[in-house]
Amino acid sequence: MDRFPSGFAVVDVETTGLRWRADRIIEVAVVRLDAAGNVVSEFSTLVFPERNPGASHIHGLSVEDLQGAPRFGEILSELLRHLDGAVFVGHNVQFDASFLREELLRAGIVMPRVPVLCTRDLSQTVLPKLGEYRLAACCRAFGIAQGPEHQALEDARATAKLFVRLWNEDIIQRDAPRDIEHARSVEWPSVDGPTRVYSREDAAKNRIVESSRMGELVASLPEGTTTNDIGGYLALLDDMLEDRHVTEEEAASAKEYIHAAGLLRDDVVRAHRTYLTNVARAALEADLAQGIGSADVAFVTRLLGLSEDDKTNALTNARDNHEMPLRRPSKPLQPGTTVCFTGDPVPSKSELTGRAVAAGLVVKESVTKKLDLLVVDQPQSMSAKAQKARSIGTRIMAVPVFLMHLKAMR
Repeated sequence: MDRFPSGFAVVDVETTGLRWRADRIIEVAVVRLDAAGNVVSEFSTLVFPERNPGASHIHGLSVEDLQGAPRFGEILSELLRHLDGAVFVGHNVQFDASFLREELLRAGIVMPRVPVLCTRDLSQTVLPKLGEYRLAACCRAFGIAQGPEHQALEDARATAKLFVRLWNEDIIQRDAPRDIEHARSVEWPSVDGPTRVYSREDAAKNRIVESSRMGELVASLPEGTTTNDIGGYLALLDDMLEDRHVTEEEAASAKEYIHAAGLLRDDVVRAHRTYLTNVARAALEADLAQGIGSADVAFVTRLLGLSEDDKTNALTNARDNHEMPLRRPSKPLQPGTTVCFTGDPVPSKSELTGRAVAAGLVVKESVTKKLDLLVVDQPQSMSAKAQKARSIGTRIMAVPVFLMHLKAMR
């Protein structure tokens, strides 16, 4: 393993939660600096956590984004090379170090004891009256430009710039040579084999694959329109999209139905727009506040292969016809239906439970073969409940769809 020059490894991780023993890393970045503070290398990748990604509204990563990411064991070779022989640096460094230590233990590797420097602690020493010591606040105090927050590579780069600025202070300089020499003497384990790297850009490209399935289906249809009824196809969309995920098999089944029903391209586009308008109608209801509705409209627009103009028109039509009753789901929920919730949904599980009980549903704590419905906090949920539900064929529904069903039950 080729070693980098002596210096510092500036580390940032994004995680599924705050508990390093229970939660997992979903993104890691290392900016390697030499002893003079110059950047000599960068390493960054998403990591598949084998569970839901947690607070997506913070780090911006969904299950969909992480589906193609490597597991932690697949990134070890290059990750360890970037950590080897360096002082470990981070902002609130114990958070990053604790998560890395636990992930390494899961992989059978004991993280060696190395010198650690925390830019948060150093900022408190250098700027005792700053008051707020989040990374963004510290960077602003020193006039350091920062990219999007809670992206591991951007945060690691900002932390590296902050560290170099702090490193010029005498209070840090006097201990730096000793720490660098100590870190150089520590032996890190090496792992042979290639490292698979998967960036946020890679995730964005792969998201297009699912969103293009229905778009490709429409593009493959003969042009034209008919007078044939699209009601059956709308019912199929209800069933297919209630978990807000389109599989290859579902797209193929949709194409078979379209051909059997004698529908042409304009018929299918009209059905997609009608469906989206109904989603937009529901999004305007109070039950879909807190940004849930607008996010769902955008998500369904993409799943159906529709355009931004289609989304805008759907929202306009929804507002103009807000007094008309919503189109009822093809398979409405009935009182007595058993339902279970998984993940970290918005609204919260407790609020969803209250609404479900008020509607006459029966809330269960676990997934069994007798359960009628599992409500997931996001499409393609990787929670243990979601995985079990898929394995036994339990009906799965996304939160916005569940709220629409509750509205229809009133």
